[in-house]
Amino acid sequence: MRWVVAALLIPALAPLVMADGVSEGVTDSIPVVLGTNAQSAYSAERKPREQIGVLTHIDCIFSHLPYQPKILYQPWRRAQQEVRTGTTDGFFTAMPDPELDEFATLSDPLILQKWYWFTRSDTEFSADPSSMRKGAILGSHQQLWFDLNGDANYITAQDLPQMLKMLYAGRVEVILADRQHFEKAAHSLDIAPQRYHAQFDRYMPLGVYFGKEFITRHPDFLSQFNRHVHLCAPEGFALSEAEQQIIVEKLQPQVDELLSRAALQHALVRRADLGPLSEEVIQRFDIKWRSDYREKNSDALLAMLDASLMAALVPWQAETAVINEVIVIDTQGRNIAAVPFTSDYYQGDEVKFQQGFHQPEKQWFFDEVVYDHSTHRFQVQMSLRLDVAGEPLGVLTLGVDIETILHNSEQ
Repeated sequence: MRWVVAALLIPALAPLVMADGVSEGVTDSIPVVLGTNAQSAYSAERKPREQIGVLTHIDCIFSHLPYQPKILYQPWRRAQQEVRTGTTDGFFTAMPDPELDEFATLSDPLILQKWYWFTRSDTEFSADPSSMRKGAILGSHQQLWFDLNGDANYITAQDLPQMLKMLYAGRVEVILADRQHFEKAAHSLDIAPQRYHAQFDRYMPLGVYFGKEFITRHPDFLSQFNRHVHLCAPEGFALSEAEQQIIVEKLQPQVDELLSRAALQHALVRRADLGPLSEEVIQRFDIKWRSDYREKNSDALLAMLDASLMAALVPWQAETAVINEVIVIDTQGRNIAAVPFTSDYYQGDEVKFQQGFHQPEKQWFFDEVVYDHSTHRFQVQMSLRLDVAGEPLGVLTLGVDIETILHNSEQ
């Protein structure tokens, strides 16, 4: 499947509207012209600008930059073409698309949508839900996903509430939608969760495509923009409790097998028996590790880890396809083992250790979802306190490919 782009749509003949963003405390700012239609295709409700989350996010980002956003509300095809010709500087919200990478560069995600297939509780999913009689909301990212992947087998509606009525009238069998949008629309129509089934499809990151002509003129802009994407996010990309439970249940047999291994327990005890190090020494180790990591000096990195535990973790991780990384950390936040090598030695200042170590026994801490632009994959780190004979001696952190594991859980 191709990666697809979309600005949120408005009717093709709608007038062009311009609205300046707010950039508090910035003088002599450089204008950045962005095309969008931020009004949601998933609701019949039309909100004023200040109530639209993605525009609030954009305003916050630019308030920290020496740039001033000028927002054009326009059809997405026009927005895309004007970036291609250099008439405007970017457009949002957009999905990754290799074809668009020829003339534009995608920012870090502003939004992470969770796409699920939904059907009525009295309907069974087929092996391929996309082959069922499905609905697409005009102007939605899902409609463009269907179109640009050559799938015209759908019925359209103006918004998600209308599409839900079509689902329960039997005109469509399934709907592909962001879970949050669907649940909000269902609640507005008094449709209880017991009346529909959900099946995970994919995570979809939505960001801003900035034209390469603009990026060339302002080479420091994108790194500045991306740095503030996360600072301005109203909340992190978090897994729901139901998704966390699916992941724990799916991985528990493999984790239990790892926890029972003598190599893990012995490594924790050996590190504890060595006693704590001073902060100064830990910092020296961390500096050395970072240097060896940059130079790809594997022998030097291995020398700082527990050899027996590394020998046990490498094949264990390789046999568990959805686990991309394994880190065992001692009570001071130092690596005992890491597959593959981490970029730093000291984990004590990171939330995976701080929260993981203080979790109740046998309870996992899930960090925020991270999107990897290079692989177009989503990962979450989950951390568990490690006890030996009732004494907490460290933390186990696993990096999990959440799309793969959620897909597999549906099969």
